[in-house]
Amino acid sequence: MLQTPIHLLDLPPEILILVLSHLDLPTLTSCLATNRRVKSIIDGSTLLQYRLAAQAACVEDNPWNETNSAQKLFALQKRQSYYTKPVPSAIRTMDLDHFNFDVYALSGGIFAGAEVYSGFLAWCSLETDVCVFQRLEFHGYIQDLALAVPEENLLAIVLTSESLLQSGGSAGAVKLRFYEMSTQAAHRMARQAVIEISMTDHLISDCAIDICDSKIALSVHCVYGKTRLLIYDWRDGSLLLDLSREYSTATFLSPDVISLAQRLTGTLELWNIHDQQSVPDGIVACPRIFLQLPQLAKSGSYTIHAVESNRKGQGSLASQEPFHSSFTDSILVFLVWVVFNDGTDVQMFLILPRRALLQLLPPAEEYQKELPWREWGPPIATWLHKNAGDTWPPITCGQRCAFAYPGPGRMRLLDFNPYTHRKVARTQRDAAGKEPRICSVSGEVFKMVPGISLGIFDEEVSSHMGCVVADFEFPTENGYNGVLLDENWIVGVKESDLDGKVSFDVWHLE
Repeated sequence: MLQTPIHLLDLPPEILILVLSHLDLPTLTSCLATNRRVKSIIDGSTLLQYRLAAQAACVEDNPWNETNSAQKLFALQKRQSYYTKPVPSAIRTMDLDHFNFDVYALSGGIFAGAEVYSGFLAWCSLETDVCVFQRLEFHGYIQDLALAVPEENLLAIVLTSESLLQSGGSAGAVKLRFYEMSTQAAHRMARQAVIEISMTDHLISDCAIDICDSKIALSVHCVYGKTRLLIYDWRDGSLLLDLSREYSTATFLSPDVISLAQRLTGTLELWNIHDQQSVPDGIVACPRIFLQLPQLAKSGSYTIHAVESNRKGQGSLASQEPFHSSFTDSILVFLVWVVFNDGTDVQMFLILPRRALLQLLPPAEEYQKELPWREWGPPIATWLHKNAGDTWPPITCGQRCAFAYPGPGRMRLLDFNPYTHRKVARTQRDAAGKEPRICSVSGEVFKMVPGISLGIFDEEVSSHMGCVVADFEFPTENGYNGVLLDENWIVGVKESDLDGKVSFDVWHLE
C-alpha cells in the first residue's frame, strides 16, 4: 500500500521551527516573503526571531549561555540600539596618573597595559564600580601583550631576558608566557606555560603578537630588516610555521589563515598555516596569494601595521555573554604609512572585511597567485585619513571601529554591517529632504581618500563598501586621543596637554 508523501509544511510547527532555525538569513527572508504559513510560524517563534536578528547583526550565539531565546533577543535589540544614541547614558572617568602605556589591550571588560622594556603590567576590570589597577610582575622585559578573555581567559606576554634599550638590541632569549586572566596563574590549558626562543645571534628592535583561538603568531623584528615569524599552537606548544623575511605585521584571518604585510612594498601575503605540513622537510611553503596595494603616484614605500581587534577567534568557553560578534564577519583595520622619497608622508587607515579576504584565498593547487589592487581592492576596501591627534591606535570590535574626532569629547563610530547599512539607506530614502550620511565619511578630518586627486595613489581607490556613521559626544572638556572597543565597552583615551597624564572615559553598553 502506497503511503501519501508528507509535505514539509504539513509537519507540526515545533518541528518546522527546528528545521527553519538551521537556515541562513537570505533563505529565511525568502521564506517570509513567499509562504504565509511559514511567515506566520517565523513571526510567532521567538527562537526564529532571535536567529534572524543575530544573523542580521552578524553575531554568533553562545551555546554555553543558558539564557532563553526571548531574553537573548531583547539583549541583542538593546545592544544594537546603543550604537545609535548621540550621547551615552552613563560615563565614568579613570585617571592613570601613575602609569605609562606603550602597549595595551581591551578584552572582555579587562584593560591591561604596560610600558615597553618594563618588568610589570597594570590591569583592571571595568566591571567594578571603582577601577583599581593591579600589577603583575615578571622576570624579564615586556615587549608586547595580548588578551583573549571571553574566548580563552588568556593573557599572553612577550618578554626578553635583556633590555633592548640597554643592550643595543641584544635580547638573549624571547619568551612567550601564558596566563589565565581570572587567576593570573599559568594557563591550565597550556602544556608549556613558557615558550622560549633563542635570539642570541640577532639584534632586535621590537616584538608583536596576535592570537586566534589556539594559535599565536610572534613577530620578532630585527634591526637589519628581517622579521622572524613564529606561529605556535599555544595549548600544546607545537611550532607550526617559522619564517624569516621582511614583514611589518602579521594578523590572523582565521585559525588557519594569516595575513603578512611585506615591508616597503605593502603587499599582503595570505598563508594557510597548514600548507607547511604538506612540503618536504627543509622547504618552506609559499603564500596562497599576493594582494598588491595601490600603485603610488610617486616614488615611495609602504609601512603597514595591523590595528588591534576584538574578537580573538571563534571560541567562547570563558564567556557568560549570550552572544558575541562574529569573528569571520568582522573587519580588519590596517594603519598604512606612506613615505615618499621627497620627504613627504601620509598616514591612513585601510579597512577590509575579513570574510571578503578569506574568499580571495585560492585552493592549494593555485598557490602563489598575484592580484593587482584594481582586481581585488575597490569593491571591499575603505580608506580613511588618520587624525593627527589620534595618538592611541584604536581597538576595533566586530564590524565596528571608532576614531577620535576634533572637539571636546567627540568620537565617530563606523558600522560596516551590510544589513544595518541597507536598513539606514532605506530609512533615509523614505525621509524626504534628509541628507544621507551612509555612503561616505565626511567631516573636517575624516574623508574617504579620493586617491589620484590627493597625489597619493596612481590608481583609483574609491570603495563600494558602505558604512553607517554615528557621532558620539561625551560630556567632557577635552578631546580624545583614541577610542577602544570591545563587546560591551567604549573607552575614550585623553592625554593632558599640560602634564601628559592620561585618563579614560568609560561607557558601559548596559
